[in-house]
Order: sequence, then C-alpha cells, then structure tokens
Amino acid sequence: MDPFINAFFQIDTDEDEVITMRDLEDYVKRNDLDKSMITRWKSLFDKNHSGTITLNEFCDTLGLRLADVRVKRNESITVQRKQPGGLRSEIKVIVATMSLADQIDVSEEVYRLVGDETSDRKLLADKIKTYLDKRYGRMWHVIISKGSSWCSFTHIPETSFFFQLKEYVYLIWRTPA
Repeated sequence: MDPFINAFFQIDTDEDEVITMRDLEDYVKRNDLDKSMITRWKSLFDKNHSGTITLNEFCDTLGLRLADVRVKRNESITVQRKQPGGLRSEIKVIVATMSLADQIDVSEEVYRLVGDETSDRKLLADKIKTYLDKRYGRMWHVIISKGSSWCSFTHIPETSFFFQLKEYVYLIWRTPA
C-alpha cells in the first residue's frame, strides 16, 4: 500500500475514515515522529480548517480515487484477518515501520524464495529487490546478513522491515527516488 495511504489508515484507528487532530497527535507521539508532521498534514489535507481530515479530502488532495483506496484498505484488512497473528512463526521481526499487511506480503515472498534452495545470497537479494521494485515501486534496498550488523539509514516512512528467518537477517527498506 502507498505510504501515505498506509499512514492515513494507521492514524485512523477507529476506521471511521476521519482523522481528528487528536488522532494525528497520538500517531506522532506513538511513532516518535517530528511534531511538524501535524502542521504539514493540517495544511495539506484540512483545507476547510475543520480540525478533521476525511478520507475524501485526503484522496482529493493526492489525486486518488476514493473507491480504489477503500478497496486497498479492505484487501489489507482481509490479509490481516486471514492470518491470525499475521506473520509466520519462523519470522522474527527485529524492527518494522511497514504495515502488517505489507510485512506479511514481503515475508511470504522471502519465505517462498528461500524455499527454492537458493544458496547464492546475492542472487536471493536480487530476486527480493526485483519483487519489491515491481510490487511497490523502485528504490528498494535489500541486505542479507549472517552474524552482527549495524546500520543507519534514511527511508520513506512506513517502508522498513528488518527480520530474521532461519540463520539470516533480512534488512529491507525503500529510499526516495
């Protein structure tokens, strides 16, 4: 799901398609984000200064079709509800800002590719990156590590997913073009 759309639905926790300023403040606090996000979202999406951002206003501003966004949301909810607990028990999440639906999608693809018995980790990283670029758009980064690793990186919000599967750690994130 598009990071902006994903953020909207993560902020709209009661699923009423309306974000209040309180919802926005709670989201910023919960995710330890810069408070300027509140001002930016208000100026971008609350054109009539009502103190709320409706899904309709949000879609109008971004040039999205409301019906398409609702379909994506429903698909995301369906995926989350189909898989109790979400991820396979073999997947150990280290840190993630990516939506659960996208974590499930990405980890299932990695699981499938690992099952192909590819011992060449470079080829595996290339296959994962190709999948991500096709499915979610370009500019994905994939590191497969065994043992210790440290990193510092910049990424598009809601697009990082670091997890362990078997003896390998997968570091996946997307950067702006």
